[in-house]
Amino acid sequence: MSDEILGLIEPFVDKALKMGASEVELFAQRTHELAVNYESNHLKTATSSILEGVGIRVLVNKQLGFASVNSLASENIERGIRDALSIAKNAPPVEHYSLPEQDKITKVSGLFDPAVEELTMADVLDYANRLLTGARSFDPRISVDSGSFGALSSSHAITTSKGTALSEKRTRIEWMIFGMAVDGDDVGSFDYSFDATTSVSDADIEHTITDFGEKVVGNLGAVKSEPFEGPAVFTPDALIGLVEVLVASATATQVQAGSSYLADRLGEQVAVPELTIIDDGALNGEVGSASFDREGVSHRRVPIVEDGVFKTVLYDAFTANKEGLSSTGHATGSFRTAPSISSTNLIIDSGDYSIDEIISDIKVGVLIPRVSAFPDPVSGDFTGPIKGGQLIKDGEVTSTLKEITITGNLFEGLKNIEAISKERKALRYQESSMLAPYAKMSGMKFAV
Repeated sequence: MSDEILGLIEPFVDKALKMGASEVELFAQRTHELAVNYESNHLKTATSSILEGVGIRVLVNKQLGFASVNSLASENIERGIRDALSIAKNAPPVEHYSLPEQDKITKVSGLFDPAVEELTMADVLDYANRLLTGARSFDPRISVDSGSFGALSSSHAITTSKGTALSEKRTRIEWMIFGMAVDGDDVGSFDYSFDATTSVSDADIEHTITDFGEKVVGNLGAVKSEPFEGPAVFTPDALIGLVEVLVASATATQVQAGSSYLADRLGEQVAVPELTIIDDGALNGEVGSASFDREGVSHRRVPIVEDGVFKTVLYDAFTANKEGLSSTGHATGSFRTAPSISSTNLIIDSGDYSIDEIISDIKVGVLIPRVSAFPDPVSGDFTGPIKGGQLIKDGEVTSTLKEITITGNLFEGLKNIEAISKERKALRYQESSMLAPYAKMSGMKFAV
């Protein structure tokens, strides 16, 4: 199907050039999705949908126009080209606007599983029911507020006036569960678990059920805490939430706008030497992988922070052209929008200590499973409530805490990491994948 879509859109490159475009890009997608959602312990909706369309980007003397159509029909694509040309002719020229040159692509394996494409609605309903009933039977005190299970098969293709002509098929299974445990008057904090995979054989929903069950049951019996200042041990889930802010600050969009802490810090030490963060969109079999990005540029392994040093700004073609550089292969998006910049598969290197060793060295601190904090991308300051935090006292996790607030600074925290764990956890959701360890940061303030 991906080759079929490519063959359908290729003739429109010459047509757009004849209609007045200086450069043209057509990006087409077709996705078949089976999705089940449930709420309040019961099935809510089950849908089977097909989404298809083409995003058309044209340049007319460095003037940019973009339009999209929700169809692969020829007459609609041609209409979309006319719309994009009209927009371009009324847009201001920008000197660095130019599509990327044709790139050499290395095929990434493990992205398509025919067994996913063959799943029926009955199969997806069975998976969803297993997830729901498994969570509820893990412990009778568990209540499932919401959840979902979906299976997707997609084809995408891109062709440009620079000679790019690429297509690829991908599959994905994804699931999520959200809820809490209730024991009489004791209502635990909400929590969730999720996962995704490219193949049926790797769909381990039992692991998700256990992870979710242990989290929400562990949130029962929470006790109050006094305000204090001390170390925080961020679980992989909590750490990746902070690191994603750092990675977003490494995108050329924010760096060039001056709205990033990392602006003008390329080559500087921004974290402890033990911290390395890699983005690799070419990993075989990962949900965040593809052989090429939204602009037809090859995905590759890119060190963002290496041994604590800020190494790489993430670029798409337009932002790279602005500095006379090449794209790093981080253009992302669907046919509905012009490309933006995002990471793919984030990998944080493991450290030298086990999580037990890290905890055993703490007199008073907090183990943080997740935190609703959004650090400022320039200052790094953040304040937010901790959900399901656990008190560490004299080297042991002693009790779950009622909701407390953490205050700190992300960028100072990265320089105050005292330990990184050997253990890492894979976190996959939709088209993003992360692999993260535990990390101990000093100097955090906790308030009730």
